[in-house]
Amino acid sequence: MNFATPAFLFFLAVVTGLAIMVNSPKPRKILLLAASYIFYATWNIPFIALILFSTSIDYFLSKRIAISEKTSERKFFLVMGIVINLVILCIFKYFNFFVDTANESLGVLFHHNHALHHIALMLPLGISFYTFEAISYLVDVYRGEAPAESFYQYNFYIMYFPHLISGPIVRYRELSSQVRDGVTLPSIETVKKGFELIVLGLIFKLIVADSVSGLADPVFVSIGTAKVSATYLAWAAFTTQIYFDFMGYTHIARGVSLLFNISLPLNFDHPYNASNISNFWQRWHISLSRWIRDYLFIPLGGSRDGAARTLTNLLTTMVIAGAWHGAGWPFIIWGAYHGTLLLMYHIVKPLREFVSGRIQNNKLQQSAYAIASAGLTFFLVSFGWIWFRSANLSSGLEFCGKLARFSTLWKEVYPPCQRGDCTFLATFAMLIILCVSGPLVVRISSRLSVDIPYWIKVQVASTALVLCYIFAGEECKPFIYFQF
Repeated sequence: MNFATPAFLFFLAVVTGLAIMVNSPKPRKILLLAASYIFYATWNIPFIALILFSTSIDYFLSKRIAISEKTSERKFFLVMGIVINLVILCIFKYFNFFVDTANESLGVLFHHNHALHHIALMLPLGISFYTFEAISYLVDVYRGEAPAESFYQYNFYIMYFPHLISGPIVRYRELSSQVRDGVTLPSIETVKKGFELIVLGLIFKLIVADSVSGLADPVFVSIGTAKVSATYLAWAAFTTQIYFDFMGYTHIARGVSLLFNISLPLNFDHPYNASNISNFWQRWHISLSRWIRDYLFIPLGGSRDGAARTLTNLLTTMVIAGAWHGAGWPFIIWGAYHGTLLLMYHIVKPLREFVSGRIQNNKLQQSAYAIASAGLTFFLVSFGWIWFRSANLSSGLEFCGKLARFSTLWKEVYPPCQRGDCTFLATFAMLIILCVSGPLVVRISSRLSVDIPYWIKVQVASTALVLCYIFAGEECKPFIYFQF
């Protein structure tokens, strides 16, 4: 069930109604677990067996890690659990990519084609997310945290449907501490906050993300026949689409969870307004960034062993993060690109400190520096999305090549502007404003909504929901992160 469909809203209404009718926290928790299995079964029933298999292994190994007295035994069970989870992930997500890469290498070395063959595999929904959660759980138990008290407790942690498909990536202690004794009913204020997040999420997804996808999708699908001006619009449109699409999902997930009095972690903090590339990763997909830091970057050595090792660790973790998003070279390039940006950010640290020191007493220069830094960061991040969206290397290179045809862009844009048709410029500017105006919108809405009666807010929210489905089109597009 897509979060942005009437079918899901009906499912949510039924589950919420049943949760209210159940008058005890523990049975309510059982109800939510059963609802989570039903939710996942609507996608694919056989993959429930896969999740049960992997969660059973994880739970058993976590117990062995916890009770083992020898460090070597604890490490053995930890490595076994990580390997099993990664093998399952690699088989379903990366096997055919490995086949394609091997065939290309064989073709270059031995002039053979198609020596290895694909296998027909469907990607289990949410496998990248729940695999990372399982690994974090095993590592945390190895580091001394208490394992789940029962398989039921651990199973609830993995299967809880608001975060199952596309996150946020939750630590076991973050969820278990809230539901250890069952699921309690939320307060009225919590319910209000939940509905607010759900409505905002639907607006972000159905009105913004799905609307601008019409500018992005046709160009990325057939870049060879696209005009240069259309390529620029597609670039800006996908930059807008992926942000509002994933933020919409996360808002809905957090809002739905609040209806059951369970808080999921914040995943976005206006990342397109980041002051630098490091700050961007502290604001974008925050739960993934935390995971990368705690379970990849720091275990690899972090920044403890000198500048060269730090830079190597940064690049390695970002390449892995890129590959986590999808089985294809464009994702690996995207990860390496962000790793390179982080390397450069740390390399020029002395220069940044020098400039900051020179302008620390000049507010005008400080403002200009901050705007320039944020603008450069936004440009670099949006350029990286080209590779994230491109189907293969050749289409990504062709897309970048078209962006470099400045004379052609001028010929396509200037004549209509002379005639008073500034559609291209207006659309491009509108997309950029949508991306970076978040903090301003939040401040304005906070001030305006203070004295508004709640019944008026309900009417506005109801109208917004109706508008979502009026402008959503005949078919709701899947969330982008569903493919990961």
